[in-house]
Amino acid sequence: MKTVTILSDFSSYPNGKDERAFRTGEEPELSNEHADLLIGKGLARLKGSDAKPSTTKAEPAPAAEVEKKDSDA
Repeated sequence: MKTVTILSDFSSYPNGKDERAFRTGEEPELSNEHADLLIGKGLARLKGSDAKPSTTKAEPAPAAEVEKKDSDA
């Protein structure tokens, strides 16, 4: 279980069945899976964490260069 701080108002299904409304500033204790989902979506952060959710997207990793083998070897 993780305690999170809700960053905006929204509704969600923490047990996959029953809808629950979350309000900004609320600090519910949620399953690790649901807490991680909300944190990943930028809707919550771990309680006591000063980190803000990221609003920028990460750049894709560059494609690995494939070494060409000499056909004469």
